Amino acid sequence: MRFVVANVLLLCVSGVFAVPVEVVNVLSGRAVDDALFSQLEFFSQFAAAAYCFDNVNGAGKPLSCKSGGGSCATIEAHKTNITWTFEAGYSNTRGYVAVDDTNKVVVGSFQGTKPGDNNIEDLMTDFDIKGVKTDLCGTANTSDGCLAHQGFYEAAKDASGPVTVAIKEVLEKHPEYRVVMSGHSLGAALAALVGTMMRNEGMVVDIYTYGQPHLGTQDLSLSIQNQAPKLGNNFRVTHFDDAVPKLPPHKFGGWDHYFPEFFIDKNKGTPDASSLRRVDATLFTKDGNEGAGKSKFGALGRLLGGVDAHKLYFGPISKCESSPPGEEREKFF
Repeated sequence: MRFVVANVLLLCVSGVFAVPVEVVNVLSGRAVDDALFSQLEFFSQFAAAAYCFDNVNGAGKPLSCKSGGGSCATIEAHKTNITWTFEAGYSNTRGYVAVDDTNKVVVGSFQGTKPGDNNIEDLMTDFDIKGVKTDLCGTANTSDGCLAHQGFYEAAKDASGPVTVAIKEVLEKHPEYRVVMSGHSLGAALAALVGTMMRNEGMVVDIYTYGQPHLGTQDLSLSIQNQAPKLGNNFRVTHFDDAVPKLPPHKFGGWDHYFPEFFIDKNKGTPDASSLRRVDATLFTKDGNEGAGKSKFGALGRLLGGVDAHKLYFGPISKCESSPPGEEREKFF
C-alpha cells in the first residue's frame, strides 16, 4: 500500500501522473490449466515467505511462515531449507536463497515493500523513478539505451552478486537443480532484474513475479521477453486492478512490461485456473491489468482503488511479519 501511495504522491508533486512442481510449457493462446495454476501458486509462497523476519534472518533453518503469521504450507511440507540470507548494499535489499530438494529447485526470493512499515531504504528505492541507461539488454539496446527504473536497478545490482554466488554454490552440489527468482511488489522488480543479470551470465533462470511494477521502457521489456525460453521462462502474474503493475505510468515516460502476463481477473475470493488468463503482447496493452479498474475520480482513483488487489495473490501474500518477534516497526499510517 505504501508503494502505491508513495508513487502516486511523487507523480503528483512532480507534475506527472507437496505436489512436485514441474516446468509447464505454455504456448501462445493456450488457456491456463490446473498444472500451471498450481505452479504459479506454489512459487507465490516463496515470494510470501520473503516478508517473514525469520526467513530473511534464518540461514541454515527450514523455510517457514508460521511464526510471522503468514502462509506457505506447501514449501513447509517440502522441508525447504534456507541456505543463505542477505541484506545487501546501500538499499538494504533483503531476501533469501532456499533449496527445495523435493522439486529439485533453488529459489532466490526478495522482500517487497512491507505495507505501512517505516523503511526508509524501501521508500528511497521506490521513489527513485528516474530512467537510467543500463547494459542489461546487450545487443538488444536499439531504441532507448535499455532504460531501467533507477531505484530498482541499483537495488538489484546490490543483490545480484551475492545471490548469484549463493546459487552457484548450490548448483555445484546439484547441477541438475532448476533456478528460480521470485518476489512480490518491489521484490518482484528485484527478482526480475537479478534474474535478468544472471541470464546475461549464461545461467538458465525462471522468473516468477507477483504484482511487479514497470522495470523500464521498450528495450528492457523486449530483451527480457526475448530471453525466454532459451534462458528461462517468464511468469509475470497480476491481480485484477492492482495498482502497482501500472507504476510508473506508461503514459509518462513510456514505461512497459515484458510478456506473457498471467492475469487473475477475479477481484475477491480464492482464484482458480478458470480465473487466470494468459495475456500475450509486445509492449503496452490494456488487455489485462493495465485495462482493469474504473473510478469516477480518474487515474488517481484507479490507482488508489487497486491497493487491496495488490495484497492478494493466491492469498494474502504480504501478511507475514517482517519485524523481529515482539517488535513492531513505526507505521506511516
